[in-house]
Amino acid sequence: MDSQQVKFFQDLNSALPDYQNLAQSVAGILDISTNEAYKKIRGTSNLSLPQLLRLADAFNTPFSYQPGQSTTVSFNYLYMNRQTPNMLDYLKDLLENLKFIHQRSEKHIMITTDDIPIFHFFKYPELTCFKLWFWADNSALKFDLASISEEIIAVSQELNRIYLEIPSTEIWVNDTVHGTIDQVRYALEAGHISDKSLARQIAEQIRYCLADMNMYAISAKKTIDPNHTFNWYNCDVLGSLAYLVEFKESMLCYNRFNTFNYLKTDDQFYCTQTKEWMQGLIKKSVAFSGQGEKHRNKFLYTAFAACDQLIAEINGG
Repeated sequence: MDSQQVKFFQDLNSALPDYQNLAQSVAGILDISTNEAYKKIRGTSNLSLPQLLRLADAFNTPFSYQPGQSTTVSFNYLYMNRQTPNMLDYLKDLLENLKFIHQRSEKHIMITTDDIPIFHFFKYPELTCFKLWFWADNSALKFDLASISEEIIAVSQELNRIYLEIPSTEIWVNDTVHGTIDQVRYALEAGHISDKSLARQIAEQIRYCLADMNMYAISAKKTIDPNHTFNWYNCDVLGSLAYLVEFKESMLCYNRFNTFNYLKTDDQFYCTQTKEWMQGLIKKSVAFSGQGEKHRNKFLYTAFAACDQLIAEINGG
């Protein structure tokens, strides 16, 4: 039995929707019988290199091989060019990744973040436009709502809808909210936003995001469906920004850097180490969801006050 080949087919099976049969899919792609497909899945019949490449392309799943005791970890790079950013392509790629997670019967996302996770922003068009503009490093330009297309808004709102249907755990730091507030304040003071009513609307939508978080935390779920669970924690120090996706038999890890670029890996040892690190953070954290009302209210009181201070500055400036 070829254990590397068996592992590869396990990865392919993880990429399949629950309603599809792995052997039938493999047989169709390789133009072989279902019986031969089962042999290859069990590792009793070897794949040729062309067959391996064809399956990897069809399932969009790489074949990973590590010789001996190598500790090398392979990453895929979700890249955004800051000089000539294409937000639509970036968001579509993000949507493709989120749909892949969403289609699995058993899934969970664990997030460590120093900013409100982007999926929450995407519910609100003006706030979405502002964050995308700011991330794209357009500091030499005025913020213009018209520069963000309706298609970008539509994709963003679909990302929000899908994320709400995926069980998740979010670990925030104390100043998670203040980064976005300071970005709005800077854009206003630097003259990038000249319309005070627009600045006020963006600040109010940050408030709406926080109100959404409070609602999710109270019920410990993000929608009326009890399967869309939500856990919220606050930790003093994170040390890294990451998204860990857990399936029934495997995991994926996305490490964020350069504001919105990601390194993605399905290396299970690396993912396990990341999971253990996140679980360690949770043990040091304060729970906001469920019965964590006292700590949650204290955190939100400070965050709402910061939003209100920004709105007062906009109104009085």
